[in-house]
Amino acid sequence: MAVISKLNNLVDLAREKSSDRRRTLLREVTDLFFEEPPARDSAVSGRFDEVLSALAEQTAQDAREELSQRFADTPLAPRGLVLKLAQDAIEVAGPMLSKSSVLSEDDLMAIAEKGGQHHLKAMSKREAVSERLSDTIVRRGDDETVATLISNEGAQLSREAFETVSERAETSQVLQAPLVRRSDTPNDILADMMLTVRNHLRDQIMEKFDSVDPDIIDQAMAVSRARLAARMKQDKAVEEARKFVRAMAMRKKLDGGLLARLMREGEDVKCHVAFAEMTGVDYPAAKRAIEQESIDPLALICRSAGFDKALFVTLAVLRHNGGEDAFRDARELGQLYDKITPDDAARAMRFWRMRRDMAA
Repeated sequence: MAVISKLNNLVDLAREKSSDRRRTLLREVTDLFFEEPPARDSAVSGRFDEVLSALAEQTAQDAREELSQRFADTPLAPRGLVLKLAQDAIEVAGPMLSKSSVLSEDDLMAIAEKGGQHHLKAMSKREAVSERLSDTIVRRGDDETVATLISNEGAQLSREAFETVSERAETSQVLQAPLVRRSDTPNDILADMMLTVRNHLRDQIMEKFDSVDPDIIDQAMAVSRARLAARMKQDKAVEEARKFVRAMAMRKKLDGGLLARLMREGEDVKCHVAFAEMTGVDYPAAKRAIEQESIDPLALICRSAGFDKALFVTLAVLRHNGGEDAFRDARELGQLYDKITPDDAARAMRFWRMRRDMAA
């Protein structure tokens, strides 16, 4: 029991209340632990846990940061000390939350339920993140935290987590790239994202699809279409809009002028249905292309449908209520439209029209 004797002697030396002495003592006790690490759950380990935890409470944060760095990588670190440090300020807790194997899944879950974004982000960087912990991080984390989790290939994600993140990615560019680039993102989730991401990410999705069996892509598109249709329930308003659009088509009035008028007057459902009919995409694709922040899907669909540049610019401006700032962007929008080649548009539309044909 030589180690215990040395430990007790060190504690006996710390009678004075000097913070510098406590810091020195903490370092000496830590050095003693690493000279001959005690077995897990042994009496010696318990005594170290008691002393180190008590000293840590009495020292400044920078000393606790040093302590956390030293113990984060050892599987024999005293459990009580690890739990205490893992719930400290993020500068102290970070190494423990991102590395320590002493923390159990239940420990991490308890911290994740009450911790802040920095604590959640640190857990998102662990070499392995369980599906259960990932679900909690997705539920409680902001976009930056969730993007950190999605970027970690060691994090296991449930189907529900993938769907939740994909829905959030519709309005968050922070989430889009990590989700597209992740190796195990389901194909139907990638198919959903074809409607929302910018062109460079859409190209990456299509490159992934190039190496996948066409039958699997067909299935993914069918699942994608069914899920989006369920989210955008085709209620009475949509059916009424379809009757209106059919009537306009019969009267030869289904054209760009009608689209612009419907958008200007706030007839959103009729506008989405009319746009879908004129471009050959399904209703969910039309709705998302018009409503989302990214202009790329709208531009690709309009280019594939043969809309002239003036009509595209008009629709792009009107979808955000046509304020003065929007009209200043008209020239830039026109330049963007000119850069889209027919081949680019046709390649993207191949997938969107596949979804429409499956629905039919």
